[in-house]
Amino acid sequence: METITPAAPTPPLHQVLAGFQFSEHHSGIVEAPPAVVWDALKRMHWTDLSATRPLLGIRRLAPGVLGDRLVETFTERAGAVLSEDPPDRLLLVMVGKPWSLVPQHAPVDSLDQVQSFTEPGWLKYGMEWALHPVEGNRTLVETRTLCESTDRSARRAFGAYWRVIRPFSGLLRWDMISTLRRLSAST
Repeated sequence: METITPAAPTPPLHQVLAGFQFSEHHSGIVEAPPAVVWDALKRMHWTDLSATRPLLGIRRLAPGVLGDRLVETFTERAGAVLSEDPPDRLLLVMVGKPWSLVPQHAPVDSLDQVQSFTEPGWLKYGMEWALHPVEGNRTLVETRTLCESTDRSARRAFGAYWRVIRPFSGLLRWDMISTLRRLSAST
């Protein structure tokens, strides 16, 4: 998928997935300005993670994906739509069935297509990175995950899956923020 560089700023994820039923939010301070954190986010590889790297094999991300940048993994391998407003906001949004033994993805090419997707049995989901400058040349990094099912059966299927993976999803987000601290400090 190609990067969408919108004429207007990238909307917050909660506007794209306004009917979300599942959510997760994490935040942390990085001791670097937003432009430096943005560069670290864009170059972060799965191998840069420390706490969650062993878990990646469970989700079949290893070994072929481990050398990839995180953003590229979602856009090139999972068909996510990437929308970015550097250095403030980055969205990765897709339509899929992550609960399947072999995750499936529906082709979408824009945030509008994701919003208007209504085919039963699917999940519209995404991750948002918002970078906010704070005093002392630092950055508040927020990451949100929102999930919106297209019907009751998808909601039930994803709900069961979410109960199992949510703790690991949260751990992954914390590891990503920690990795941004490390990568931003080494710039």
